Amino acid sequence: MKMESDEYKTTGLEAVVKYLGAIMALAYIGIGAMFIARSETVFHVPGEYAMPLGILLIAYGLFRGYKVYQRFFQK
Repeated sequence: MKMESDEYKTTGLEAVVKYLGAIMALAYIGIGAMFIARSETVFHVPGEYAMPLGILLIAYGLFRGYKVYQRFFQK
């Protein structure tokens, strides 16, 4: 009988937090890209505000994605 290490087992709540964190990171990146690409038609935000806000959202999404990776996928 093969014994599995407890190091890689996750509980149900940890799995939910892991995947929700990954989905939110992707959502921030997607919303940031939408701000850059189609800000005036979708969000009604002037172009001079859309670019910095889009870059900020993408950077925050990458940061969150890195933190999720660091916490749950790097063992």
